[in-house]
Amino acid sequence: MSMIEIGTGQGPRCEIRAKRDGRLRRTTTLAILIVVGLLAGACTTTSQVSTRYYDVTGATARDLERGIRRKGPQNGKAVAMAGISFRPVTLETAVGDGGCRFRRARFRVNADLTLPRWREAARSRDAALQRNWKGFAAYARAHEEAHVKIAEAFAKALEQAFLAIPPQPSCARLEAVGIALIRRAMPAHERAQLAFDESEKRRLARLMAQAERQRR
Repeated sequence: MSMIEIGTGQGPRCEIRAKRDGRLRRTTTLAILIVVGLLAGACTTTSQVSTRYYDVTGATARDLERGIRRKGPQNGKAVAMAGISFRPVTLETAVGDGGCRFRRARFRVNADLTLPRWREAARSRDAALQRNWKGFAAYARAHEEAHVKIAEAFAKALEQAFLAIPPQPSCARLEAVGIALIRRAMPAHERAQLAFDESEKRRLARLMAQAERQRR
């Protein structure tokens, strides 16, 4: 990604285990964006999402589980994953009597989803397995897309926080304040993603326990 990605090193990993990836990679400082005056058009927070699949094969649930353990993200420890980064697409400063401030700030979420795909799904004659796989794959996608929505909310909050920075004596000082703001904010994003995973784990555990009781 040639435009600058904002990050503070290794970031949240949004994955289903049925756990979490995503990277907020460190590349260049905010200073470069301000110096070159990057004003890349976007006026609202948007996401750029790409999806890759890894194929699993087999005729039984056990076959598919083995395929996920062999080919899934994180050396098979995860079923699906969303690699998330934040890219500033508009950071515009203005200098007035009060000093230098951000006049516009827009961040975009980049998400790379990794999802499982059952290669023989259309040819399988096991209707129950087809139905179960369809629900499983839909949940995997929905879970990762929920992580993207969390990141979008974070990007919007980051934009608002940048615009709320009081005018600074110089644009160099404004840059430093912006970088400090990002470094403070990244752990909050990580915590929000982890909290979602934990809530989903508890919800799924309750559903599994309920299903087990109904089978008895």
